[in-house]
Amino acid sequence: MQKKLLPITILIITMGFLFAVNSAEAQNFSKTEKAGNVSVTLKVLPAEHFKGPKAEMKWDAGASPDYIQGSSKPNHHLVAFVKKNGKPVEDASVTIRYRELSPKKGDWMTLPVARMHVSGKSLKTTHYGNNVWLAMGKYEASVTVNDNPPATFSFTLTK
Repeated sequence: MQKKLLPITILIITMGFLFAVNSAEAQNFSKTEKAGNVSVTLKVLPAEHFKGPKAEMKWDAGASPDYIQGSSKPNHHLVAFVKKNGKPVEDASVTIRYRELSPKKGDWMTLPVARMHVSGKSLKTTHYGNNVWLAMGKYEASVTVNDNPPATFSFTLTK
């Protein structure tokens, strides 16, 4: 009986290892770049709630939020804070694209961008983006605001 359990045990351990290698815990990243006449701060944060008693974000417009309880099980909050002349831009047309660079170079993905602000705070906390699932690896993101040239960012998820 122990001989029959050994292959199953090895399979379970291997599956657990593969899952751990391909998953990523939420990490924090923040970097600011100029995009024409605006500054864009890209942040990668832990996925955030949009509804219920734990709601950290208030959805304002744009794409629907990807809920933490949803089928995609997002683990990160990929967002852009946009400022012009040092003041938050509360109503912009924002496009966020991203792709994995390693372990393999992936195709560009377009993030469904929601406009949101921090629950209980003013529109001065307005930012753009959504929850998303990201595996460990190196990434590149491109953020376009209105008709400005895109701001490009690179970040690495290691956990």
